[in-house]
Amino acid sequence: MSRILYVILAVYVILATIYSITTPIFEASDELWHYPMVKYLADNGLQLPPQDPANIGPWRQEGSQPPLYYMLAAILTAGIDTSDMEMVRRVNPHADIGIVRPDGNANMMVHRTEIESFPWHGTTLAVHIVRLFSIALGLGTVIVTYQLAREIFPDNRVVQLGAAAFVAFLPMFLFISGSVNNDNLSNFLGNLLILLIVRLLKVTRLPHWRDYALIGIVTGAGLLAKFNIGFLIPLVALALLVVSVRLRDWRPLVFGGVISGVLTVAIAGWWYWRNIQLFGDPTGLNNFLDIVGRRAIPANTAQIWSERHSFTQAFWGFFGGVNVPMPEIVYLIFNIIGGIGLIGAAIFVLWRFIRAQRPTGISFGHAAPLLPIMITIIWPVISFISYLRWTAETPASQGRLMFGALSCIAIWIVVGLTWWLPGRMRPAMMTGVVGYFALIAFAVPIFVIAPAYALPPQTTPTRTISGFTSEGAEFSLINLYHAEILNTDVQPEQYVLIDTGWWMVGPTDHDWSLFVHLVTPDNVIISQRDIYPGGGKLATSDLPAGRAWDNPIAVWIPFTAYAPMTLEVQIGWNDRLTGERLVTSDGRETYSIGQIRLMPRDSELNVPNPVRVNFGNLLELVGYQITDLTPQAGETTQLTLYWRGLEKMPDDYKVFANIIDPTTLTKYASSDGMPVDWNAPTSTWQPGEIIEDVRNLTVNADTPTTPGIYELELGLYREAPDGTFPRLRIITPDGGQADDFIYLSRIRVLPNGEGS
Repeated sequence: MSRILYVILAVYVILATIYSITTPIFEASDELWHYPMVKYLADNGLQLPPQDPANIGPWRQEGSQPPLYYMLAAILTAGIDTSDMEMVRRVNPHADIGIVRPDGNANMMVHRTEIESFPWHGTTLAVHIVRLFSIALGLGTVIVTYQLAREIFPDNRVVQLGAAAFVAFLPMFLFISGSVNNDNLSNFLGNLLILLIVRLLKVTRLPHWRDYALIGIVTGAGLLAKFNIGFLIPLVALALLVVSVRLRDWRPLVFGGVISGVLTVAIAGWWYWRNIQLFGDPTGLNNFLDIVGRRAIPANTAQIWSERHSFTQAFWGFFGGVNVPMPEIVYLIFNIIGGIGLIGAAIFVLWRFIRAQRPTGISFGHAAPLLPIMITIIWPVISFISYLRWTAETPASQGRLMFGALSCIAIWIVVGLTWWLPGRMRPAMMTGVVGYFALIAFAVPIFVIAPAYALPPQTTPTRTISGFTSEGAEFSLINLYHAEILNTDVQPEQYVLIDTGWWMVGPTDHDWSLFVHLVTPDNVIISQRDIYPGGGKLATSDLPAGRAWDNPIAVWIPFTAYAPMTLEVQIGWNDRLTGERLVTSDGRETYSIGQIRLMPRDSELNVPNPVRVNFGNLLELVGYQITDLTPQAGETTQLTLYWRGLEKMPDDYKVFANIIDPTTLTKYASSDGMPVDWNAPTSTWQPGEIIEDVRNLTVNADTPTTPGIYELELGLYREAPDGTFPRLRIITPDGGQADDFIYLSRIRVLPNGEGS
């Protein structure tokens, strides 16, 4: 290996270690579930935990994963006392996992600096040891990438070193490599197995039995690391067949197949047989999905396409719980590099196939025969198809799931970036690209990850606006010293931005949650925000008297919120476990910090309360009115819907509108039928025509009125010839498909005689 490669490897280790140290414990992707699996095995002599969707442990779905990574990590940490895990693994119950909010709240844990700081001990020490193990596995992947590039382009140093640097300096790869995550082992083994397959396809004489044994060991270990390695088994079989045909000798196929197959089954077979016995499924994926959760409706092509941005973000770098992004300009440049590389690679491969030799007039060095080249293309394609199948079942649009084929991807992106350039310009191109990768890789821990988890600084209160205390207590517990609404005129699909300042007057053993409610004049909560203090980074049970901090809060206005309306901004504290609330000095559970004006969107359609809800690209709801958001039990409220046809419809759809309890799905008022009291079937609508559809919702007299908060549900369906009632799916603005219903607004049902 060259000196430059040693430099790349050394810089990778330094960078991955920085990511590992900078990312707080359990703040890496799914680490809060991966590590408990390691701990369980370490504490129970490598015995696997029970998996029951009705009674999940702290390892959740990870207990259904193949266990090799967890077993190796457990062996490394078995001698460490990790009885303090519950003190370290304190879950932030309000964390915005997978969502980026203006007020932070990205941390999945509430951290205690004194427990997690160096010198490490207990659970913190165990986690860092496993992270170092992951870094070593990532180092193996970088080396495999270099070796694979040497096999495919044996005399092209630019491709070899460029591909290794691509992997070594990829921010998301560094982030995952510095975390407790079984992907690190499966990524290494998957890329290593491709290298072994390529080497097998290039042999010119009969392979040694050790070659077959190594393939069997890596395949078996891969299957015991993650399910996706199983997709490589047909490629192993194909390679053995090709070698037998080329050498005109049956032994590679027969002996090679037997040796590698027996070792694969010996290493991994017990795990899949166990799953058959326990779940009737060799992979146990159904049990996994029952725990992790399926999409309510499997994603179609349009839905998956709409998630392409999150896919590319999580390939280049999307940190924390998929909620700490890099700046958009960084993704744009990465996407341009990747796009040029993939397009250039496709052209190169097409040209090579057409010529079946080195292109005339283009010097790109000697390349491997076509079949080894094709293996490095087929594997990323198989991985991508597997990813699409997986993400159609469960929301997992993360590009890092492609890292099992990262060596191949890196090689071909580098090829695509350089092959068309004059020879002396290729090193300059890759130096620039690698320099960009390295610059971003070094910047991310300092300017992206660390600030996301930095504790709010101590502030100095100048006055007290309101104090909050436990009911019946004599003294305040938490004081509000500053409150300001930063934008008093808002529209649906915007944030209400609030700046507050708090200070602890006395200690508490409760972890109180700070909440903000946006409330109508009829006391209906239109939107709310619940958060731990300090952007989710503080727990009140940790805070000493005198601790003060600034606390920005962002409250999202739902896109169907009813407007115009004046909303009161109420703030308070509650205990999410007991339901207890702190009260102000005058006994109120909330303190009003002012009002906002919820304004309708701009619209050229001249309809009240404009909205844009696209149903199946056939028709859209463009506005609605409701006479009363707080009807009494037994009363009728009138809902007026404004529809617009998007195209000529051959079918007649019925509209359903319900006042419904979203938890029990109990309907307390319902209207079901064709638009305009059956007088305007959708098959008669003209594209662009506005249809005014009035519906009366009579609330059941026995509707519970405590707390009496329900949702106004809306959707459309048709009666199919087969007796089913398919609903129209909602199309999101980016072309994806959401649910087959929508909640327009919250409704509060009052007891008879208490109406407004």
